[in-house]
Amino acid sequence: MGVAYAIVSGKGRLGALVHQKTATCVCLTGVNPEDEAALNSLQESFTTKYAENKKWGGGIMGLKTQRKLSIRAAAIAAEKAKRASL
Repeated sequence: MGVAYAIVSGKGRLGALVHQKTATCVCLTGVNPEDEAALNSLQESFTTKYAENKKWGGGIMGLKTQRKLSIRAAAIAAEKAKRASL
């Protein structure tokens, strides 16, 4: 999609950006030419952090979940073997 975004830790910080007390979201539609370089560097850092955030978790499951899934897989295999023998 190509839309750069950043999650900011507080509404007050976004409010400071738009000269308000607080703001829940901000959309920048126009940028002054002298500020374009700074915005481009921020956009690059946002996109790299987005790539890092997509990899959270890693799919590592706990012991109880692994045990439940192995029991479930064994039950499915037994059911398939039973159906194949018919």
